[in-house]
Amino acid sequence: MVLAFIRDRAALERSIPLDTSRVFIDAKGERLVESIGALLQEIVHRERAFRPADQVRWRNTLEVLIANLALAVFNRVDSRRFVGISFNANDYSGTPHSVRMLARMRDGLAELGLVEGQHGYRRTVEKQVQHGRRTRLRATAALRNMFAENGVTRAAIGWSERRDVIILRQAAIGTPLEPSDVRASRSILLRQNERLGSVHIGIPDDAWARIADRYYGNDDDAEERLVAGEEGTQLYRIFKGDWQSGGRLYGGWWINLPKAERKLLTLDGEPVIERDYARLHPTLLFARVGQQLDHDVYSVEGFVGPQVRELGKRTFNRLVNRTSSSPMRLAATALDRAQLPPGARFHDYVAAFTAQLEPIARWFGSGEGVRLQREDSDLALAVLDRLLDQNVLALPVHDSFIVPRRFDRQLTEAMEEAFRGKYSFSPTVR
Repeated sequence: MVLAFIRDRAALERSIPLDTSRVFIDAKGERLVESIGALLQEIVHRERAFRPADQVRWRNTLEVLIANLALAVFNRVDSRRFVGISFNANDYSGTPHSVRMLARMRDGLAELGLVEGQHGYRRTVEKQVQHGRRTRLRATAALRNMFAENGVTRAAIGWSERRDVIILRQAAIGTPLEPSDVRASRSILLRQNERLGSVHIGIPDDAWARIADRYYGNDDDAEERLVAGEEGTQLYRIFKGDWQSGGRLYGGWWINLPKAERKLLTLDGEPVIERDYARLHPTLLFARVGQQLDHDVYSVEGFVGPQVRELGKRTFNRLVNRTSSSPMRLAATALDRAQLPPGARFHDYVAAFTAQLEPIARWFGSGEGVRLQREDSDLALAVLDRLLDQNVLALPVHDSFIVPRRFDRQLTEAMEEAFRGKYSFSPTVR
C-alpha cells in the first residue's frame, strides 16, 4: 500500500530513529503485539506458512516496530513524532530482524489504518547521494487507541537483552575484532547502567515546557535536538568505521538537554552540579605537539562581540571535523555572519582564527574530530570508573559530568586524576 503524502516537511524532519533494541517488557505490550500480528496475518498473504525460525523473526521485527511507534507517541516533547526507518538490508545484518518483513508490516499497518507516513528516498548525482530521507511512520489515532485500550504506557517499553553496549557502525572491510581497551570499557558501561537503572533522574515540568518551545521553534540544531523523554537512561558506546573513530557515549536522555535546563536536573531528588573540561579538543591537539594550552583559543584578537566566542567554537569544530583539501576555505553561514562583529568579513575572521592555531593546523580538514571523540570518550569512561569506585553516579555529557552537588569535590578530583593519568599535565576543570 502506498503511504499518503505528508505535506508537513518540518514534521517529517523531526523524527526519532528506529532503535532495534527497543522491546516491550510487560505482558500488556506483548499482548498488543500478538493482537496486531493477528490482524496483519489476515491481510499479508503468503503462499506458504512461516517456518519456525521465520515466525520468530517476524515476531521480533513486529515488536521492535510497534515499540518504537509507541515510544514516539509517549515522547514528552512531541507526541506526534515520526519514526525514521531504514529499509537497507545491511542495517539489519546480524540482527534477529528482517527488512523484507518490515516492509510487509509497513504496508499492512498502513492498510489497516494503524500508521501513516511517507516513503523514504535518495537523490544521487554520479552515484553520490546528494540528499535523502528514511521512511517515516507514526501511529494513527486508531493505533493510539489500541495503546490506551491495552493499557500500554511508556513504562512498558524497555531494552532487549540482546542489546550490546558497544556498537561499531559502518565498519570498514577488514576491521579487526574489538581491541582489549574497548572490550574493557564494556564492564564500566555495564556498571554505570546498573546504577542508572536504580536512580530517578528528574526535571521540573516547566523545563519541559521551555524545551518544547525550543523544539517547535526549531531553535536547536538537528544533532542537538532532544529526541527522547525520560525513558532513555541506558548508555552505549558508538564507534564509526573503525575502533579509533568515535566511541562517545549515547542513550542518556539528559545528553541533549539545553545546558540551562541540565542545571535543574535532580538525582533522587538531590540538586546537581555540572563540571566540564575547558577547551578539551584544542587542549588535546596542542598536547600532541608538546604544548600546554593556557589561553582561550576561541577568542580572536581584533574581533570583539557577544557571540564571537560561540563562533570560534563552531569554526574550530568545522575545521577539525571536515575532510577537505582546502580546509581553510569555509563558506559563511547565516549564523556565522550574525555572530561576527559589525563590518567584519568571515574570510578575514577565519584567516585570523587559523593563524593563532598554526601549531595544530596539520589536523584541519583531516576529519580528526572523530578520532578526538575516541580520546574524549576514553577520558569520560576513566572518570566514570573512578567515581563508581567511590559509589558516586555521574551523568556524562561527552566532556562534562553531572553529579549531586555534595559530590562536587569528588567529581573535580576524578576529572583531574583521569586527565593527568593520560596526558601527564593538569587540565582546566570548570
